[in-house]
Amino acid sequence: MSILLHLCCANCGIYPLEQLREKGHEVVGYFFNPNIHPYQEYLRRLEALKQYSEKARVEVVYREEYLLEEFLRNVSQRPEERCSYCYSVRLEATAQEAKKRGFDQFSTTLLQSTHQNHPLIKETAERIANEVGIPFYYEDFRQGWRRGVEVSKAMGLYRQQYCGCVYSEKERFATSNKMSNEKVQMSNKVQSSNKIQNLNGRVFDLEERTGRFGEAIIEFAKTLDRNEINRPLIGQLVDAGTSIGANYSEADGAESKRDFRHKIGICKKESKETKQTTTLG
Repeated sequence: MSILLHLCCANCGIYPLEQLREKGHEVVGYFFNPNIHPYQEYLRRLEALKQYSEKARVEVVYREEYLLEEFLRNVSQRPEERCSYCYSVRLEATAQEAKKRGFDQFSTTLLQSTHQNHPLIKETAERIANEVGIPFYYEDFRQGWRRGVEVSKAMGLYRQQYCGCVYSEKERFATSNKMSNEKVQMSNKVQSSNKIQNLNGRVFDLEERTGRFGEAIIEFAKTLDRNEINRPLIGQLVDAGTSIGANYSEADGAESKRDFRHKIGICKKESKETKQTTTLG
């Protein structure tokens, strides 16, 4: 089955692409996200996708149109409907392109995000499928959110901090300003702990180091012989090794002491599992 897959960003595309390929589908990506704000953010996400598509050998059709003014004209009077508009514009363009190019189905990586309105995406896509006359491929990719985080961190890809439009950018900072004094202090403490100084005065960026460690684990795994015994151990090693950086990044942005302890605890657990797996291997 051939599928044209709308790609909202590199991070959300990782797990859906892996899943669809594993099931034997022929997948081509389609980038059309015309209202990401500001323009520099749009370019960062576009460049991250190009980096990932080259490393993962994914063919992508790029429709590089930046239509911020059109977006504002359509939602400025009804900002509460902005998500519905965003989904419709992206999915209709994907469906039309899929039909024109002769694909069997179309789908979207918006289904991978745990922050999106999943039912509305599905409803919108099914409506557009009927209108355009091409089937919509539905799968709940949200279970692969963690996998996307781990791989994107290991690859050093840019990871955005908000959905994309000017409204979501505003809400990101507005929500941040409403944090309690305790959470602000905790956040500052956690962020400042990201850089640790050793006895020789050298400063280590733990987020960068754990990310690079995950990347090194992947490269190391590629050198190992695969047989009936090694194969599951290699998979376990990659999962644990790349998870350290992803969970440290989440801990670095913790909103409470309890949240921080939980995520750092996962880092320690995954570190021990990585060490034990290499010992067994």
